[in-house]
Amino acid sequence: MRQDDNFTYLKLDTNRFKSWDESLKYIPFIRQSTLSFGGEWREQYQSYQHVNFGDVPDNFTTENPQQIMHRMMLHANWEWSPRFRVFAQLNNTLRFLNDNPITSTLDQNALSFHQAFLEWNIKPNLALRVGKQEYTWGLERLMALKEGPNTRQPYYGATIKWHHENQKIDAFIANPIRQNTGVFDDVRSSEVVAGSIWNHTFSKKTDFFDAYYFYMESSQRVYFLKNGLEARNTVGTRWYSEKKTFNYDVEMAAQWGHFNDLTIQAFLFVYDFNYEMKRHFFLGFSGNWVPGDVSNEDQQLNTFNTLYSRPPFGQTVSLNITNTLNISPYIRFSDNHKWMTTLRASLVQRASLRDGIFTPNMSALLPVLGRQIESDARGVANIFALDAHYFANKHLTFQFELGFCKAGDYLKDLGPGKDVQYLATRAAYKF
Repeated sequence: MRQDDNFTYLKLDTNRFKSWDESLKYIPFIRQSTLSFGGEWREQYQSYQHVNFGDVPDNFTTENPQQIMHRMMLHANWEWSPRFRVFAQLNNTLRFLNDNPITSTLDQNALSFHQAFLEWNIKPNLALRVGKQEYTWGLERLMALKEGPNTRQPYYGATIKWHHENQKIDAFIANPIRQNTGVFDDVRSSEVVAGSIWNHTFSKKTDFFDAYYFYMESSQRVYFLKNGLEARNTVGTRWYSEKKTFNYDVEMAAQWGHFNDLTIQAFLFVYDFNYEMKRHFFLGFSGNWVPGDVSNEDQQLNTFNTLYSRPPFGQTVSLNITNTLNISPYIRFSDNHKWMTTLRASLVQRASLRDGIFTPNMSALLPVLGRQIESDARGVANIFALDAHYFANKHLTFQFELGFCKAGDYLKDLGPGKDVQYLATRAAYKF
């Protein structure tokens, strides 16, 4: 993360001939304080054929847009003692070429303070961070940076961070930021999210365990085509490994609370296993079972809310894992140095016929008010995607994405249900 990039080795480096980017770190300032500067410049080209399965608003000029997504982020870090620092980050994200109206809050934010926080190191292993900041944990299935979209997600919050040997605990309370497209026009949303995350690293440092609790209160989410007051608790665990011949990642979570006069009872199960068949080549099998609502006539809501998750199927389609049964085999090449390439198929069905499907930010994708809302079809989509990352050096990375989504019967029953084709290239320079 940009606010936690580790350049501490430079504090003891007396070499006068640092690289240009290293010379921007720990510049002597007032008294014993230091200033550090950094940033990122990213350009991304995207091309869609039948964006959102051809289900676009009437004011769209085309359902086959192409666009350039520009992002520039600059930050400064002021440490005026070993115990205090101030971090500030400017964000500039713009969309070009696409004449369609901007519908996603993550597409453009002309200028904003993306982050601005004060951090107090109360003890060597205990810190308090207060202000505008980012949150991400695990594989971002519940709290995410949303790095893939053009604009990342910030929060106004207070965070306690503690670590000791192989243990880490984060606890926080925050309001998500509602981002707008103009200059310094972002506002604090009415949603409240709080939680605590415990991470344990086992002795060989290849196996890990997370346990977490989140509380969210909101009146902005929609179920059964209705708004309401939602108070939702989430408790979950994640067991996972890294850098082994056989790797695993299993996450389970349960939710309870209320939505209007309905009692919430929902759960999530996600898994990912891969095996290194030959050096750097992995065969993987992943997926999820996230049941939706069982009945529209009982007093329960069984729809799982993924809170502030990343897009689970990449940028090809804006589809959530809520109310889906997904099987996703893949092949991956990863040399842990220059390349990571994944070829994946995701076969997605509805888990419950009495519930719809959702976007990653938990707005209803289908059904749509004013159209047919009932269907007994299960098939949502079959998604085939190629994603290649090349890390040229510590500054420069490239990414190429190619995706094809075959629309299922459910999308055809309740909407245009056109197949989606997606192509993207991305270059990012970080310093």
